[in-house]
Amino acid sequence: MAKKLLIKNIGLVHTMSKSGSLKDVSILIEDGVIKEIDKDVKPGTSSAEILNAEGLTALPGLIDACTHMGIYVLEREVGDHGVEKSDPITPHLRVIDSLDPYDPAFKNALKGGVTTVAVHPGSYMSFGRLVDSITIMPGQTAILKVNGEVLMKEHAIIIAVGEHVKRFLEENKMVPTTRMGMLASIRAHLFKAKDYLQRRDKGDAPIDLKLEALAKLLRGELTALIHAYTTRDMLSLINILQEFEISKIAVVHGIESFKVADVLSERGIPVILGPIVFSKRGVELKEVDSRIPVYLYKSNVKFALTTDHPTLPIEYLSLLASVAVGEGLPAHEALRSITINAAEILGIADRIGSVEPGKDADLVLFEGDPLDPSSKVAYTIVNGNILYER
Repeated sequence: MAKKLLIKNIGLVHTMSKSGSLKDVSILIEDGVIKEIDKDVKPGTSSAEILNAEGLTALPGLIDACTHMGIYVLEREVGDHGVEKSDPITPHLRVIDSLDPYDPAFKNALKGGVTTVAVHPGSYMSFGRLVDSITIMPGQTAILKVNGEVLMKEHAIIIAVGEHVKRFLEENKMVPTTRMGMLASIRAHLFKAKDYLQRRDKGDAPIDLKLEALAKLLRGELTALIHAYTTRDMLSLINILQEFEISKIAVVHGIESFKVADVLSERGIPVILGPIVFSKRGVELKEVDSRIPVYLYKSNVKFALTTDHPTLPIEYLSLLASVAVGEGLPAHEALRSITINAAEILGIADRIGSVEPGKDADLVLFEGDPLDPSSKVAYTIVNGNILYER
C-alpha cells in the first residue's frame, strides 16, 4: 500500500512555480512525491498520516548549492580534508568517496529547513586564517539530500585561480604560483583531455582517471564551477572554458560578480553567491557586501545564496535571504535564491526546488514569514517523511 501524508489547511504555500503563492490549501503526498495541491484534498485512505498545518507557511525544501558538509565538520578542524596537496590539479577526486555522513550539520540543516546540499572539495572561507586551502582543480562536487540520499555522485569540477590559490600553492611549495601559470596549466590539461577524448573514441588510449574526468567536462556531462572572487579571475576562466566550447558553467562565491553582471547575463552564466555576510579580509574579499544580490537581480543574472558551510552554519541559509531583502531584494527573488534558482543552477529542478505535483515531497513549514528572522521552522519534510518537528 502506498504511504500517504496529507498536510492540511496550510495558511500559505510559496510554490516557487508558475502557480505563485496559494492560500489555505492542502498537499497530498504519496510515496515521497507530491500528488495533489488543492483546497479540498482527500487522502483516499484511512491509513494516511495527517499533519494539520493551519497558520503555517510552506516552501519547497531549501537548497544550499555550496557547502563543505561531511568534509569539514568544525571550524579550525586539524587538516585540509578537501584538498590534495600532492598535486594542484586533481579533477578526478570525488568528495562523495570520503564524505562523513555522521557530520552533525546534516541534522542541523533540518532545523533550518534545508533539505538538499551540494558538497564541494577545497575548503570553506575560514574566519581564522588568511589563506583558504584550495588548489587549481581540487576535485568533483556531489549533490545529496540531508537524509543521506545521493542525487548526483559527480556533479561538477571545481576550477580555481586567484590570490587564495596562488598563496596556498606557494605555502605548500607547489607549482604554478602565478595566474599566468595557473591558466596555462588549465588550458594544457584541457588540450590533453581533448586529445584523450579523440583517442578514446578510437579505442587508442588507456584509461586515465584525471583526463577521463576532464573529458566528461568537455562532453557536457559535468559542470565547470569557477571558484573565484574577482572580476579578472572570473573572466579569465570563462574565456578559457568557452574556448573549449564548455557551456555548463557557473561561478562560485563571485564576490565581484556585480562588476561583470552584463557579461554573466549575456552569456547565461549563473552565480552561487556568497557568503554575502563575511569578513572583508584580504584584497579579494574587500567587496563583500549584502547588496550584491540586488545588483545581480537588476542585471538579470540568476543567482543562489550560499552559507559555504561551515563558513556560516547551514541552518542560517534563510537568514542570508532575509539580509538581502533588507538591502532591497524583492522577497520573492530572495526565496527563489534558496529554492528554485539553486535547483536550476545544480541541474536538479526536475525533482526539487518548487512545490508541484510530480516533484519530490521536500517541504519546510515556517511559523510565520520565512524571511522574518524571528520565524521558526515548524516542520521539515524530506521525501514525504517528517524528519524535523520543532
